[in-house]
Amino acid sequence: MFKYLIKRVLWMIPMLIGISLISFFIMHLAPGDITSNEAAFNPKASEESRQKLREMYNLDKPIIVQYGLWLKRMVTLDFGQSFASHQKPVFWQTTDTEGNVTEGLIQQALPITLMINLLGLAITLSLAIPLGIIAARKYQGWQDRSITLFNFIGFSIPGFWLSLLLMYWLGVVNNWFPISGMHSLNYESLDTWDKIKDTFSHLFLPVVIPSITGLAGITLFVKNGMLDVLQQDYITTARAKGLGEHKVVYTHALRNALLPLITIIGLSIPGLIGGSVIAETIFAIPGMGKLFYDAVLMRDFPVVMGILTIGSALTLVGNLLADVAYAWADPRVRRGVAKT
Repeated sequence: MFKYLIKRVLWMIPMLIGISLISFFIMHLAPGDITSNEAAFNPKASEESRQKLREMYNLDKPIIVQYGLWLKRMVTLDFGQSFASHQKPVFWQTTDTEGNVTEGLIQQALPITLMINLLGLAITLSLAIPLGIIAARKYQGWQDRSITLFNFIGFSIPGFWLSLLLMYWLGVVNNWFPISGMHSLNYESLDTWDKIKDTFSHLFLPVVIPSITGLAGITLFVKNGMLDVLQQDYITTARAKGLGEHKVVYTHALRNALLPLITIIGLSIPGLIGGSVIAETIFAIPGMGKLFYDAVLMRDFPVVMGILTIGSALTLVGNLLADVAYAWADPRVRRGVAKT
């Protein structure tokens, strides 16, 4: 198993370089660059000033040279500085010669996105697993039909439309929840308990809406896994021995039924970091999704490449963790890994 992990980790290095190379070239295929944006906002900008900007950002060099310079910095986790006017570091904080600390853009946005997506994933799993088990145990009963109808609705409703609908109904019409930002204007003057309530009231809609839209797929995975496992011979044997239905389902069947869910959770790791572009943009949440969206619009290559690289690395790590979890949960997979 250890040799297998070493091989997988080493194989991730050329894969990550290949993904970053393709992403870098695709980014430069898009028309325009940061100098085009500067000229659009400042009609008096001359061609000479635009050329100086290109030289400052190394945009005048061939693409392969630009990629080589970027890759050299990336090895040390230095993704450079943003092209925006504030020129903040992309990844982590830096300290200038006078001791002033400037926080990185990803460093600022990452905790917000992690909190929102971990809460959403916890809500989704806590609802999807019981609903999937109920749908499988009551297959073709009214419970299963009701949950299946809910799944169809969840698959068919666009997330952005549901966000706008609930924003209008819960935020504008009834004024139950705030519809933008992370905090109220008087946040700093609140006591600790009121700050917690204020934060959670702002996060309610951004957390709950992605949970609703993601609930349908995971519920269906759990239901299909349970239906397959409940038809196995060892489940019939367990019932024939007189074991209670609760023990048969939750002790013998559930562990094997949740194996496909391991892949879903493993592949959701990049989403936990990358954030939801739609939700964070609609609700003006300063997370990774909105940072990525704004960077694409501004042609801010260092920020876009930083987020894409981190997302790619986490996708590879998520696949590896899913395989390890499979091997832990299923002895058959462990035997197959041992032979490789």
